Amino acid sequence: MAVQTAAPDPRRELEMLLASRFALIVIESREEARVLQLIREAGARASRGKPWSLFQWTVTEGLCRMDKHLGGPQRTLADPGQLLRHLKATPAAGIYVLLDFHPYLGDPLNVRMIKDIAQGYDKVPRTLVLLSHELEIPQELEHLSARLSLGAPTRNERLMVVNRVAQEWADANGGRSAQIDTKALEHLVDNLAGLETPDTERLARQAIFNDGALTMSDLPAVLAAKYQLLNRGGALSYEPDTAKFADIGGLARLRQWLLSRKPAFDGSAPKLDPPKGVMLLGVQGCGKSLAARAAAGILTVPLLRLDFGALYSKWHGESEKNLRDSLHAAEALAPCVLWVDEMEKALASGEGDSGVSRRVLGTFLT
Repeated sequence: MAVQTAAPDPRRELEMLLASRFALIVIESREEARVLQLIREAGARASRGKPWSLFQWTVTEGLCRMDKHLGGPQRTLADPGQLLRHLKATPAAGIYVLLDFHPYLGDPLNVRMIKDIAQGYDKVPRTLVLLSHELEIPQELEHLSARLSLGAPTRNERLMVVNRVAQEWADANGGRSAQIDTKALEHLVDNLAGLETPDTERLARQAIFNDGALTMSDLPAVLAAKYQLLNRGGALSYEPDTAKFADIGGLARLRQWLLSRKPAFDGSAPKLDPPKGVMLLGVQGCGKSLAARAAAGILTVPLLRLDFGALYSKWHGESEKNLRDSLHAAEALAPCVLWVDEMEKALASGEGDSGVSRRVLGTFLT
């Protein structure tokens, strides 16, 4: 059973990193627009009344000023090496956001120049912000860098997105307001948790623009689309069909165990801790899989099936990463039932295993 945890405020964290004089900040995110806005706001607050210059670099446009309009970008600095040589030599302090710089971190010369820029912060306060969907920092730069986790939009931010989409529909239909069911709106905002802002907006538009209304009948399609967005690795499968305990013979104690913990999922007992999980042991055909479906039915939450066989890869460390990504996707769909079927077969080690099964089990238990 996946449980959501409150995420720290990324704006406040970024402000603290800038004020703490970190020369290299690493941000993994696909939401460039949201991150750039956070950097603008945090930079203005962390500067303590003395505004920092803010620059943006892309390999297609070169270097350009973000906080002021000073003409077009410097296209002569589009080359990564030329850019770093410029930053190393310039006396201009400021924040330099490098977009999609990750392919160029494999060049030792670039790594050395970034290190020189970071170590020269006391002479010229220049903060490099590396922003990309995925970033692996060379070991030489790890001790000089700080990572910022952006996190998903808060509930209030998701509500603002849905309201904005509803207003878009009204503007496109002569000012006629969309028909929004209050209960469906609350459930939609909850179900959009864990998604990035563009995906949140896309699913909200899918729910409202279809017929100009938002009802409870729109939620299953939104949930299925959310699963497709989160499960890019393919190890999780969303099971739309749950079951009832009336379909199962016996297991009365399991049914009672689930019923006593249902308030932790339906919101009637917000301070009650949800269960961590349950292990079912038995011979084939005794109803374990059906019991997992019935558990989701009783708790009225989504059912996800984790296919351990799809996690394994021939590349070192990739299996553990696939598991972490799958569990992260399950957390984004929380509250939910995570069904791990035939786990003992997937984690059984043999000749040539090289410890992969033990590492995957360790990651799962952690």
